[in-house]
Amino acid sequence: MSVPEGAHAVTYSFTAYGDGVEIGTVLEFPLSISATQRPHEDAAAQAAAEAYQATIAAAYPAVPVYASRTYKCRIQDTAWPAASA
Repeated sequence: MSVPEGAHAVTYSFTAYGDGVEIGTVLEFPLSISATQRPHEDAAAQAAAEAYQATIAAAYPAVPVYASRTYKCRIQDTAWPAASA
């Protein structure tokens, strides 16, 4: 997946519950403003997240590990709706 326009961070959320295991972790990685650098930073963040997920899976093989990825984006120069009186 390519980095969406305006993305300034990517967040990975992990959950693993079962057999006495309760893990809920959020990892957030900032992305630079450089359009040429962001894909490399995103790939590095994904590699780190996958390594973390693999570590949990190896430590608790009977417990499924779920992960999600979310990009935090800014869209500048977008007019807000006018306030109603």
